[in-house]
Amino acid sequence: MPTLAFPASIRPVSADWQLVFNTRSFPSPLSGDTQTRETPGARWACALSFEHLRRDEVAAIEAFVVRLRGAAGRFTLWNHARENPRGVATGAPVVDGAANSGGTLATRGWTASVTGILLAGDLIGVNGELKQVVTDANSDATGKATLTIEPPLRATPADGAAITKVKPTATFRLLDDNQGGSRYRRALTSLQLQAVEAFFG
Repeated sequence: MPTLAFPASIRPVSADWQLVFNTRSFPSPLSGDTQTRETPGARWACALSFEHLRRDEVAAIEAFVVRLRGAAGRFTLWNHARENPRGVATGAPVVDGAANSGGTLATRGWTASVTGILLAGDLIGVNGELKQVVTDANSDATGKATLTIEPPLRATPADGAAITKVKPTATFRLLDDNQGGSRYRRALTSLQLQAVEAFFG
């Protein structure tokens, strides 16, 4: 089944996004102290609400959901509230080097010597993954910048791989098979969708 793109012409009236971490807690039955360990698997989750949809918009979303066949399908989606970075973000950035891993990403190709080339909270796309920059980043005199990102890289991007600054996407699946039902009220329709990031095809 091909990965679909969410209909670009239809915008939600609200979009709730969060990064869901994968932790395990181990409480002591004796002292009550709790150890918490983080494990790989942090992923994006979102809930989209649509209101006052026209008939053509309802038809487009319903057809999109049906094509996904419930949670079996995959689709790309960007955060409608965060389509552009707050940082200067000028230049044509790419990955710098072939050994990037974890929560640090070396980049090059930015406009040189810019303070705040990206700011904490900005979203970027790299290697098909959606990342949030968690500390302000500056470019040096050669246009390089080291980004601190979350969640950590799941795969090592190739040297020279492009970095998406505008409308970066992640690949999602519907939260479950009970998504996409619409509510009709006097010729206006509302609809909600919940989705979670999908790592594999």
